[in-house]
Amino acid sequence: MNRQTALQILLVDDEDIVHQTIGDFLQESGHKVESAFDGEAALWWIEAEECDLALIDVRLADMDGLDLLASVQENYPDIAVVIITGHGSMETAIRALRLGVADFLPKPVKLLDLDAVLEKAVRLRDLRRDRSRLQETIRTMRSADELREGKGTFIGASAAAVRVRQQIQQAVQAVCETILIAGETGTGKEVVAREIHAQYGEDDKPFIAVSCPALPGSLVESELFGHVRGAFTGAAGDRVGYFELADGVALSIRGGRFIRRSPSQIAAGSRNALGAPGGGAREKWVDVQVIGATNRPLEDMVAAGGFRADLLYRLNAYVIELPPLRQRRDDIRPLATHFAALYAGRRGLSLPVFSSQAQDLLLAYNYPGNARELRNLVDRAVMLCGAGQILPDHLNLPQSRDERATHRAAATDERSAILSALEEARWNRRQAAKALGMPYSTLRYKIDKFGLD
Repeated sequence: MNRQTALQILLVDDEDIVHQTIGDFLQESGHKVESAFDGEAALWWIEAEECDLALIDVRLADMDGLDLLASVQENYPDIAVVIITGHGSMETAIRALRLGVADFLPKPVKLLDLDAVLEKAVRLRDLRRDRSRLQETIRTMRSADELREGKGTFIGASAAAVRVRQQIQQAVQAVCETILIAGETGTGKEVVAREIHAQYGEDDKPFIAVSCPALPGSLVESELFGHVRGAFTGAAGDRVGYFELADGVALSIRGGRFIRRSPSQIAAGSRNALGAPGGGAREKWVDVQVIGATNRPLEDMVAAGGFRADLLYRLNAYVIELPPLRQRRDDIRPLATHFAALYAGRRGLSLPVFSSQAQDLLLAYNYPGNARELRNLVDRAVMLCGAGQILPDHLNLPQSRDERATHRAAATDERSAILSALEEARWNRRQAAKALGMPYSTLRYKIDKFGLD
């Protein structure tokens, strides 16, 4: 058993023979075991040390084992408790279930039954740890609903993510009139723009998104600046442009990308001329802050004549560079956990847990589509696994033809090795796992994967 699957176990029983037989088995299985011969000693040890699982005899010298169970559940609800009893009754079982017992083991304890209890305890411990990590992650970010309402948060604990959040704060504190967000597709440019809007504290102002590439070239000016009736064929009435809409609300423009209303500090000072709407003669004034975003090198485009130099000079007064996900790998796990919680919540499912193999695959992948690609991968995995554990097959990570061929060959070799080990161990799975040098739970997963039952 490896360190990740080892449990911290407290064995509470007043019989030496139980501590010798069960205690030795637990230690040989790789777990850390402490012994207590009465309830008082057990409570002292639980208070002083961490504990994943408590095995408690129903009859102790100084108290009823169920009273000890009640105390543990009340004060240490994360500890799984299994009752050992040689004097079982329906009343005892009902009371223990009401108190939250994880399982029962009748005396004399069968080691096979104990092994099954340990596997369950490992899963419960891992779920508890993942929930704790998730809660910590959630405390540093806002929900997807808040993102849609303009309350974005750039998620991550890496040095790169911390630097981006610092740049956001600097831009807001300096009340920058123009900001340029640069980064590959899927790195979170819109999330950063929404965070800027949120940090100005204008949550009552909606966030209006506009995609410039989606606008026909002939209508860009009309969409941005508006027009009056008769300005061109088909202009049957006056139209307010996005700039004017942004005077008092937030506006997101994709492609050249974000425009939002200036905060009150700017509104109290100079204003920006909107110009006359198409076909009109009178200028209008609006207070706006322009936040551009691009996934292309604008300096190179200027040099090639594909982007106006004067526009670039106006946009890049303050630049926020978003690094690709492959350069902030410490953020992959919290992002994946966030997306799993998001999509499980939308489907009314319990929070799925990433297996260690799935986590390894996520951390090794390069994400050409960045956080957006990770989000889609996790969404599909949650949909496939439904609940419980996300396994490597649920992720369905893209692979090249050569990689797929190599993967199939490796899988064939792995299946043969596992089958050979099982046959040599006469299908004793635990012995086979030991011979293969892999955790027992991993072997069980691979037996199911390769159809070796």
